[in-house]
Amino acid sequence: MRTRQRVSVWFLLWIIWGVLAGCTAATTQPAEVEANAGPAATVSSAATPTSRSTVRAPLLFVDGPREGEMGIVFQNGVECLGEEAQPIQGSTIYVSPDGDDNNAGTSANAPLATLAYALCNIVPGQTLMVLPGIYHESVILGAFGHADKPITIQGVVEGERWPVLDGESRRTMGIAFVESTNIHVENLEFRNYTDEGLDLLLGSDFVLRHNRFIDNGRASTDPDADGEGFGLNIDGVQKVLVEKNEVAGNGPNAKRWQQYTLGTGINTFELTNGIIRDNDIHDTVGGGILVEDGADVLVENNRIQNNELDANGDYWDGGVWVDGSKNVTLRNNTITGNHGPGVVLSDEDLQYPQASFGFVLERNTITDNLYGVHEWNWGQCPVSDESIIRLTDNQFSGNSKGDIWCQEWLCSDESPCGGN
Repeated sequence: MRTRQRVSVWFLLWIIWGVLAGCTAATTQPAEVEANAGPAATVSSAATPTSRSTVRAPLLFVDGPREGEMGIVFQNGVECLGEEAQPIQGSTIYVSPDGDDNNAGTSANAPLATLAYALCNIVPGQTLMVLPGIYHESVILGAFGHADKPITIQGVVEGERWPVLDGESRRTMGIAFVESTNIHVENLEFRNYTDEGLDLLLGSDFVLRHNRFIDNGRASTDPDADGEGFGLNIDGVQKVLVEKNEVAGNGPNAKRWQQYTLGTGINTFELTNGIIRDNDIHDTVGGGILVEDGADVLVENNRIQNNELDANGDYWDGGVWVDGSKNVTLRNNTITGNHGPGVVLSDEDLQYPQASFGFVLERNTITDNLYGVHEWNWGQCPVSDESIIRLTDNQFSGNSKGDIWCQEWLCSDESPCGGN
């Protein structure tokens, strides 16, 4: 995961390429996006829509898996850069599986057909209305958005009919935002992607609300993920609100689990100023929520239950796992029925005292797990310094192997035990 931050170098090279290639864009036919038909879809050339005077934004289709221009390994998807967008007229854009990319896309009666075309041409201040139906697509977006004007991707739910992005177990992720800002994603369902439903890499100011992440991460192709898979993956991002989502059935397939690989429902690495609240996370092969090397993160009012945390009898993961972070609060969560620890607090990479402190658990209900709270790798048990871990007014019951499990683990010169 950490090596993916090389993306900034790729961006610089791609931006230079875009400037050099811009003068020929009008005479070059871009690759067409993957058709909604699914497995039989192919890449073809496409004429410029007759309803517009501008050319389509260049799209790079990868049938991979291979590393794309933005440093993300993916397959069967399209990637595009924000500065290459050809704006669609109006403040609101519509897309439907029954639409046509030659339509104006400015009304529900004349929607576009593909998320790739709509997303690759959206600009700050616009809203994309995603109409119900199934979208067999994967779109990687680089440097989209602006701090002053949000880009909103709003699913339209009609009764039980949702807009569903379906990876058909052969596409890497539904949507990825790389070095993007001020993006709102609401009312979409992401299912059956090999690595994750939605991927945020670098960037800031995201709102992810009332989405569904179902059965993703079964067969990760990302060499940096060690075979893990996620419902939602957030890497190196600042200012994120993750609220009122359902995250269910994500994580590696049975074969990978038998090789002691676990995934995560909501996976975060180096998240700063994040709020994760009011989500339902359940039936993950792995942990419900991971906050790794984060800072100033609030995890509250979530329901985290029935997650499988057994890695061949080694219970290092948890319903919620906080590791190597600074100032993370878990408040008013219901953490129940997990096969392993309800909460894990750790200093895996021996970062204390520079990090791995300020872990606060207050008013959580932690019941019917294998363990309540698992603390490890501070070189002392119990961890008595409340500047490291503070537990206040939590309710424990029915945790079959105990409410608190502490392991000193290995000592080093940097750990609290100081080499004793």
